[in-house]
Amino acid sequence: MLDLLMKLYINFLAIGSFAFGGGYAVIPLIKKYIVDNTHWLTIKELNDLISLSQITPGPIAINSATFIGVKVAGIPGGIIATIAEVTTSCILMLILGKLIFSGRKIKAIDYILNGLKPAICGLIFVTTLDLFTSSIFKNSKFDDINNLTSIIALSNLKIVGVIGFCVGIFLLRKKDFGVIKIIAVTAVIGLLAGLILR
Repeated sequence: MLDLLMKLYINFLAIGSFAFGGGYAVIPLIKKYIVDNTHWLTIKELNDLISLSQITPGPIAINSATFIGVKVAGIPGGIIATIAEVTTSCILMLILGKLIFSGRKIKAIDYILNGLKPAICGLIFVTTLDLFTSSIFKNSKFDDINNLTSIIALSNLKIVGVIGFCVGIFLLRKKDFGVIKIIAVTAVIGLLAGLILR
């Protein structure tokens, strides 16, 4: 058990250490370390986790660490993974807070952020594409260009995913319809479709 907790700590320390940009920028790291490397989650479970993280308070990174930690090693795993996730950011924010509030202007930080922002957008885009394809298509492996036509085929579509996506996009365009309402509506659609189509 101690080895598993140590492995959890190291993986989430790595995720927390490189999760620049916060929010959705952490998802590619979770995919790499938790789905691809350790196989603690499948891509479908990662999609579910992101959805759950959206409807619970707190940042995606911390919610994900807690959920994955509990799945892998129970309550102690959830605590260890959560602590690991925030360790680096706490240390960095203490140091940067001290420097910034001492009245110094640190130009290097501006330069670093100018380089990081486009890279983070790219990471978010790739992750969004992965999440989109696994939510909409039954088989979403894009390893081969010849496989593309079979992936896009109507028989490969997840009807509930397509409906949820379209409803989400439609409601998002309405100014008075917030994200929480969209999540609630699409959750009800998923529940009803699941009950009807099973």
